[in-house]
Amino acid sequence: MINFQKKDRKNASIRVFMLNMLLFIACFSPILARDNCPDQRKRMTSEEYCRLYAAEAQRQMHLYGIPASITLAQGMFESAYGASYLAVIGNNHFGIKAYRGWNGPTIQCDDDYKKEPFCKFGSVEESYEYHSKFLRNNSRYSKLFHLGKHDYKRWAKGLKECGYATNPKYADQLIDIIERYHLDQYDHGRDPYAGEKKLAKKSGQHKLYSTASRGGLNYVRANKNDHLLYIAEEFGISEKKLRKYNDMTKYYKLNEGDIVYLQAKHSRADKQFQTHVVQPGESLHSIAQKYGVTVKSLSKRNKLTSGAVKVGQTLRLR
Repeated sequence: MINFQKKDRKNASIRVFMLNMLLFIACFSPILARDNCPDQRKRMTSEEYCRLYAAEAQRQMHLYGIPASITLAQGMFESAYGASYLAVIGNNHFGIKAYRGWNGPTIQCDDDYKKEPFCKFGSVEESYEYHSKFLRNNSRYSKLFHLGKHDYKRWAKGLKECGYATNPKYADQLIDIIERYHLDQYDHGRDPYAGEKKLAKKSGQHKLYSTASRGGLNYVRANKNDHLLYIAEEFGISEKKLRKYNDMTKYYKLNEGDIVYLQAKHSRADKQFQTHVVQPGESLHSIAQKYGVTVKSLSKRNKLTSGAVKVGQTLRLR
């Protein structure tokens, strides 16, 4: 005689096991899926991350109305504090996928599906800018911009409600990061790029910037297939001077997004930038450009006998 009660218990156990497996996959598949593109370096501390990107987050807040604390928290969380494959290889700090409207370079990484395309940016700042425009220009998130720039809790909950992330605890995680590291302090400061809005103008093919975070230096960002000669002619500066201002040899080829200063750089960085930890893919020249200082002064201050720097090396900026 068949013991139906025993069989029912066995079937119930199987159903419970299968349900638990499905829940596990649903919750942890994004983590497991990225085994093919693991973190590329040691994670930054919150202080290191903010030292590098807080000013940019504030700039985005003043331009687009997104709390700097939200942008920083998302950047930290999505990029594994600057260590993720997407952040290091693609300057992508927000896990932005290369779907609608993206015509730039991409990198592949497993996520919801195998080998999904993600945006590859020319700089971290470009990633921040794209993230802001993505939220601002997407009707799905329009209601968020009726919230105050200091209301990070409702912003975090609103992002989850609008479908930014599938993680059910996404809002709580953002709020926890903001409160743990006091990121809301960046929602109350003055606009560090106030000069940019007064001085920025469209001149030919390049937008002119002048920002406090770069010591008030005027600069442009190189376009795709750009050349120093084009920039020199547009702004009435000799190509030779531009190369001198930017520590560029005559063999240097511009990459899209490169910073090109239109005047001589400083001998030291602004006060808020005391040191810089060398990251993968960085060179002495790229670090000098980032902070608006000359390669010569950077080398002298750090007693470098060659232009080579090592990942993890700490450079004094002033």
